[in-house]
Amino acid sequence: MENLFFDIGNYAIWIFVVTSIAAMGLNLTIREVLSPWKKKELLIVSLIANFILVPALALLIITIIRLDPELAAGLMLVALAAGAPSLPKAIDIIGGNVAYAVGLTMVLILATILLMPLILPFLIAGVRVDQSSTVLYLVVFMLIPLIIAMAIRARVPLTAMKILPVVDKASDLSIIAVLLIYTTALFTSDFSMRASALLGLEGTLVAALFILGSFGIGFVLGGPDPRNREVLAFGTGFRNVSAALLVVSANFTNPQILFMVLVIAAFGIVFMMIIGGWLYRKKKRAGGRRAPDVL
Repeated sequence: MENLFFDIGNYAIWIFVVTSIAAMGLNLTIREVLSPWKKKELLIVSLIANFILVPALALLIITIIRLDPELAAGLMLVALAAGAPSLPKAIDIIGGNVAYAVGLTMVLILATILLMPLILPFLIAGVRVDQSSTVLYLVVFMLIPLIIAMAIRARVPLTAMKILPVVDKASDLSIIAVLLIYTTALFTSDFSMRASALLGLEGTLVAALFILGSFGIGFVLGGPDPRNREVLAFGTGFRNVSAALLVVSANFTNPQILFMVLVIAAFGIVFMMIIGGWLYRKKKRAGGRRAPDVL
């Protein structure tokens, strides 16, 4: 029965990954995909921030605050997963440069698919990572759905707009299912006491420091334009939980790794909502009219 429970959880993860990526692809135009390449310096900074500085931050944190190896592995997975599909929606809510956010997210997702299988084995000590399975899962569940969804948007845009709400709803329901299944399993098994003790204050502190530090990296490196700075800050603070969950499914059975990924994801949502709400209220008080998106 327990195995069936976790099998259902894995299926929910796969559905979430495919639908969240497909929803993004259905929203993408070729113009938006190409927009980051017009700001090459900012693009290079974005890649450095997400694939060098954020993983370096994670390594620094777990060097200072000792964690169980499986929890540390979960942190490194999230650190290497850039390009959250929810980034454009968050930027839209705060009145940021949505066009650039969409294009940047696309670049970061492709870079994650390429770089994560190469870098991950060197950053997770004592935890075996199957590179071929990781590549296969990322290509099958992320790259192919993204390409298909973008092709639908390019060829039949009206059809894309009609099926987008359905795909969006499936993504929302599947991530809720993932959280419910694994949270229930966590607190109804012998693992719950050990996981709580392992996560404890140290794990909670690590998750908070990582998300805030990642956001700070993007904010500092985002340059003088406030709207670009917002995009990069949220682009580093929001991690690609879809990719991280996919790699967990491909490589690991230890629930501690999944638990850490979900905890960091929850902290990310909370902190980004707080920061985003503050930015939204600040702009509203200033009475600033929303500037047009600049490609």
